[in-house]
Amino acid sequence: MQQVVICNNLIPAPAPSMSSLRNNILNTYGFSKLVMLAFAAVVFADLYYLDRQIEQGKDVTEVREAILEMRRDEKNLFLYRDEISHEQLMQQVEAARTALARGHAVFIKIAGEESSRRMNDLLRDYQGALEHYALIGPKAQAEAQPGLREQGHALSELSLDISRRERQLLTDANRRAGLTLLFTFVGVVVLGLAGGIFLVRRVVRPLRELQTGLVAIDQGRARELGLPSEDLEIRSFVGAFNAMLKRMRQQQDQARRNEKAAALGVLVSGVAHELNNPLSNISTSVQLLLEEGEAADAEMRQLWLGQIDSETERARRIVRRLLDSVRQPRLQMYRLPLDELVQSSLDLVNRQLPPRVQICVGTTADFAVRVDRERLQQVFINLIKNAADAGAQHITVSAHPAAWQDDLVEAGHLAGDPVILRQAPMALRILVQDDGPGIPPEVRDHIFDPFFTTRDAGEGNGLGLYLVKEIVSEHLGCILVDAPASGGTRFSIWLPLNESEAS
Repeated sequence: MQQVVICNNLIPAPAPSMSSLRNNILNTYGFSKLVMLAFAAVVFADLYYLDRQIEQGKDVTEVREAILEMRRDEKNLFLYRDEISHEQLMQQVEAARTALARGHAVFIKIAGEESSRRMNDLLRDYQGALEHYALIGPKAQAEAQPGLREQGHALSELSLDISRRERQLLTDANRRAGLTLLFTFVGVVVLGLAGGIFLVRRVVRPLRELQTGLVAIDQGRARELGLPSEDLEIRSFVGAFNAMLKRMRQQQDQARRNEKAAALGVLVSGVAHELNNPLSNISTSVQLLLEEGEAADAEMRQLWLGQIDSETERARRIVRRLLDSVRQPRLQMYRLPLDELVQSSLDLVNRQLPPRVQICVGTTADFAVRVDRERLQQVFINLIKNAADAGAQHITVSAHPAAWQDDLVEAGHLAGDPVILRQAPMALRILVQDDGPGIPPEVRDHIFDPFFTTRDAGEGNGLGLYLVKEIVSEHLGCILVDAPASGGTRFSIWLPLNESEAS
């Protein structure tokens, strides 16, 4: 026995190195976090640097403040000449030397090694001069005061210069920190924009293209989704969706074949039903001829032969109408005046109408449409004949341009698809209205079905309105049947007009 293996259309597994939306999003998210951490580190480093600069400047500030206090205590000493002022002055000198020794590296960095050494020498000499000042008499002290003032002034000027340099260094450090933060912020913004652009190109744009493809499939402009990117999720989705569409089309084709088979069954049943009556009459007439033979009356023989001929013609008409309903003739489309089409159709149907029927043609002369003459004539003929056979005495044919309105469908039964009419700038509405008994609401849903008729057996084959629907659909239009308030039946034929025809 041969083994049958059923294989499914599987989507090829992507290579492990293939990119994916998930990885793109996670990588972008992780990169953004690293950028933020780097920015935070730069901010912390800048703040730490500024804090160090401020901390180092404390020693310079202490030296400057101590020297300023020295000058005040120096004035008090020269003014009051007491030991307290001398002790306070010596304390300030010691505080200045201590701060200078503690911040020796900072002073060298700010003022240089020579200025730092000069500051230290001046403080040492000033301290020695103060110690000698306490040991000499008043007269010698008066002579030593100018020298002390000159040394104090030199210390004050040198400390002021060093303090200015320290402030300048702090200002420069602050400016550098600000520029660093600015450049870092700009870099973060640029990297953020780059990450956003990356996400748009690798994530947002493929999703938008997928949405556009889905809309195109929904509108019938495409049969399958294209592949907007090579990402794993996109490939998987597109492959699964296209496979689903393929299966759906296969199922639709199978359903269409089933519908055709069912329609063929209905068609065969209808043909058998329609042909059964004329064939039965032909068979009866032939049997009578065979039974009577030469002994039959000539008049009866002529009657039976006439029945055979008429029933044969009836069967031929049924077959011809059946062929007209199933074949798809090639349309010969021309731009024709509507009034000429209506009038030529009336000329063809007038001989088949009872004398009681009156046909009124309304406004049609101002319109021209691109149609197949013979096919559209068949529409008018079938509608007018149906109205007359139903018992109508007045039939009106008119036309006017109008925009399609979906709410019209609620008032009656629609045959055809109004998609083209919704998109057309304007449509031509052709009205065929009669004053007959009308169509019962329970019957309207079936009047365009093939072989459906409300007449007695032998009086109709139920293909007239079916052909009307098919012809109107071939012209990309639709037909609506409703019951107007005045009574009777109204058929509205809607045909799309292009811009030149609408104007």
